Amino acid sequence: MNGALEHSDQPDPDAIKMFVGQIPRSWSEKELKELFEPYGAVYQINILRDRSQNPPQSKAELIQRQSCQTL
Repeated sequence: MNGALEHSDQPDPDAIKMFVGQIPRSWSEKELKELFEPYGAVYQINILRDRSQNPPQSKAELIQRQSCQTL
């Protein structure tokens, strides 16, 4: 660990931030988390809703705690 403190509430330094497109507009963070958690613990989800598109579209940024679980 090289003297570093391990904080379980933070992702690994090599955690992957993913962009997820074309998610259903009706989905919340809960549904998205349930979809990705089988592949590893989810640290953060940010759903982006674009109302200017016709029809309106939703996208998300998602960070999983450890990159190796995502691959």
